[in-house]
Amino acid sequence: MRMISSILLFFLIFSLDVFAKVNVITTVKPLADIFKEIGKDKVNVSYIIPPNISFHLYEYKISDIKKISNADIFVYLGSGEPNVNSLLKVVNGKVINVGNLIPENLLIREYEFDEDNHSNNKEEDKHHHHHTETFHPAIWLDPRLAILIADKYYKTLIKIDPKNKDYYYKNYSDFILKTVNLYTRWKNKFLSLKHRYFISYHYLYPYLTRAFSLEYLAVIELGHGREPTIKHILHITNLVKEKNIKYIFVSKQFYNPKYLDLLKKAGINAIYLDPFGLGKGYLKMMDNLLKNIYMGLSKDEK
Repeated sequence: MRMISSILLFFLIFSLDVFAKVNVITTVKPLADIFKEIGKDKVNVSYIIPPNISFHLYEYKISDIKKISNADIFVYLGSGEPNVNSLLKVVNGKVINVGNLIPENLLIREYEFDEDNHSNNKEEDKHHHHHTETFHPAIWLDPRLAILIADKYYKTLIKIDPKNKDYYYKNYSDFILKTVNLYTRWKNKFLSLKHRYFISYHYLYPYLTRAFSLEYLAVIELGHGREPTIKHILHITNLVKEKNIKYIFVSKQFYNPKYLDLLKKAGINAIYLDPFGLGKGYLKMMDNLLKNIYMGLSKDEK
């Protein structure tokens, strides 16, 4: 009987070792989606901030703290997340600060546009920027920077789970190839446009516009929660007419319908974008995002 119990215990321990998955928690969904591309079914990946709200305003729950404390890997942007230092105090696993992966010259540290539609980072304008942002956090919207993130994920995974190194490398290589193909295909399509003027409601797309050679012309909201003035709305209206712009772009997570109604009455239409990938993985999210942007910009050609 004792021998049978020992055998059962051996197989239980062996099974736990074989089937245990690396547990990964990220703050926002896009960071989790990229990790899934590398780890696939060898990792459990989840995120704590819902992708259908402004992640700047999220309040952490006790369940979030518990998840992070049990994670093998915790990933955060390093800018824009509310009070992330409180989360770092409970981390027991490895930590990946995505902002630290990006070379300094590739980080965007501009703050919001002013009323003359110039981006700025002047000291007196910092109070209009979210207090947790030291650089613009939407790094994932440049596919080239997503590759840098994936590289760190791969290197971290093979340290924790070296027996699956070949598996992770194949996924990592596939992701790089697909991401490069996506970037090249859409870059060429955007370069074929005569006019590439980009106006968004919220200043969320500086990495994307830089990556795809678009001209970030203006924003409606001049800062997080900073309502546009009537003067600014009129300025946007005139700018749209002057440049013959057919659509502005609105993130589903960041907008005030009151001001969109004002713009609509002025004949300005909006295309809604999902930069966080509700119901989609990273590559599908980016492809859909770029397709919608291209559709809006190509209307300006007519």
